[in-house]
Order: sequence, then structure tokens, then C-alpha cells
Amino acid sequence: MGNLSEAMEKLHEFALSKGTLKAMPTQAEIAEKKRLEHDAIIKSWQAQERAKYFKASLWGDEAERSFTFQDWEPAMQGENEQTARNVANQAYKVMKELDGQLFNVMLYGKAGTGKTSLALAIISGLSEERSKMFVSLVEWRDMTYQSFHDEKLQQKLAVIEKYMREVDVLVLDDFGKETQKEAKEKVAGMLFRLADARKGKATIMTSNDNAVALANKYDNATLSRLIPKNPQHVIAMNKLRDVREV
Repeated sequence: MGNLSEAMEKLHEFALSKGTLKAMPTQAEIAEKKRLEHDAIIKSWQAQERAKYFKASLWGDEAERSFTFQDWEPAMQGENEQTARNVANQAYKVMKELDGQLFNVMLYGKAGTGKTSLALAIISGLSEERSKMFVSLVEWRDMTYQSFHDEKLQQKLAVIEKYMREVDVLVLDDFGKETQKEAKEKVAGMLFRLADARKGKATIMTSNDNAVALANKYDNATLSRLIPKNPQHVIAMNKLRDVREV
């Protein structure tokens, strides 16, 4: 038996030296392979979990949009070109800061100045580790009222609102535009509950109104939870002009 065992060992060594037989993996190598496979499965699952938030976005009248800082064209602002550059630089700094910590952001100015575009640029530039979602407040309001007599829509809205509370970074587009006199109390209540649930996360608001004008539409409890305290996180675009028709 001893001679047979020795012969088998020599045969195995010869096969290895000739490249006709691969070495058996060690226990450590097997364990490392299993760990890498497990990590890959977890990362894939986490990516799918983050993606579900953006897929649930409410875009309103427009189809899903994308925008990056490379798409920003300050020259379209004519004599306000430098202001447009400054605004984009501020938004870019906010984006870099958001990757390290979550906080609220507000972009305000006249219609057509690019508030929504820069909000999208901010979330598109964030790390893939951050979950993101875009919600048109007008669309959210309309869906809420349409759901009163539609059970399927109620179920869909419940999932969307759950995601709005959970997502790391939420864009609330056209803040203030969604209010109507007869619906003001209902909308304000919706926003207060959302803002309260999102403490410790990042909410990016775009609005035609500044903080003073918004104070005439909402109670202080809601605004205090949404409007940033840090002036560097408030991006004023009121000096830019409407370039939608340019």
C-alpha cells in the first residue's frame, strides 16, 4: 500500500508540473470564494432595493428626466452667465457634501431658471450607495385626490408614500405650486407628516417661492422641518431668467 500511495503522490505531482491537473483549492481559498459570492449577492440585492425608489418617482406631466452638471449651459443666461456658473458651483458643492452627510436643500427662483435640472444634477452625481427619488408635488396632490374612490390607486399611493418617507434623498419638485385654496389644509397636513418622518434624511426642494413667500402658504412647523438652516444649502436662482424658450 505504501508503494502505491507514494506512486499516486508522484503521479499527482507530475500532472501538476505538466499543467494537466489543477491544484485542489485550500480550505481558506474555498472560504474566500464563498465570502465573495455572498458579498456579490448582498450588493446586487442592495442595488435593487435602492433602484426601487427611483422607479417609483412621480414625474407629473413630463416623462422621466435626467440631468448632469455637464448638461448645464451658463451661456444660455446671456449677461447672467457668471451668476449661472456660481449657482451651478454652489449646487456641485452641495452634492459633494451630501455624499458625506444628509441635510435638506432648497433651490428657488422664477419658473424656467433650471431649478429642477440642478436638483436632478445633484442626485445624479451622488454615490450609488444613496437611494434617490423624485416627486412632483402637483402629481402627488392630484394622485391623492384621485385615490379617494380608487382602491388600486390607494394601494399604489401607499407604497409611493412609504418610499418617500424611507428614501435617503428625496426631491420635492414645485414646492408651493401644488397649493389650492380649497385643498391647502389637506396638502399642508400631507407635507407635515412627510417632513416629520424624514428627519435625518435629505429633502431637496425646488420652488418658485422664497422662504418668506412659503410662510404664507404653510405653517412654521412644516417649513422648519424642510427649509435648510445653513445658507449654503439654499440656492437662490431668482436672478436668472427663464431659458425654456431660448
